[in-house]
Amino acid sequence: MASHKNQRAPRNDALAVMTKMFGGEPGWEKGVADATAAAEIAEEVYALRERHGLTQRELATRIGSSQSAVARMEDGEYRGHSMSVLRRMAAAVGEQVSFKFVAASRSKTPRGTSKRAVGSKR
Repeated sequence: MASHKNQRAPRNDALAVMTKMFGGEPGWEKGVADATAAAEIAEEVYALRERHGLTQRELATRIGSSQSAVARMEDGEYRGHSMSVLRRMAAAVGEQVSFKFVAASRSKTPRGTSKRAVGSKR
């Protein structure tokens, strides 16, 4: 029997796959970045609600909105997230929103990044 000691299983690198599929299309990188950001926000909204044991309707009531609005915010394809609504959601459960800016390219020596709570004043 042959040894597989030095062989690796093929790896599915999502970025490599997308580059191969869409790399020639104009604007594909921005589209991927936008979709990734929207999905990350949706995941955070869902995680916030679940962490506090709330239904969509219960969270909506706390922020003065509707269940369907909370459902939209949890949809990975939704692109209309508003900072004011995200802040209301966080405040409704005793948390706050935080974000950071990151370099657009993969630089070995990124310039300084800053992270602070949204809405805090300096």
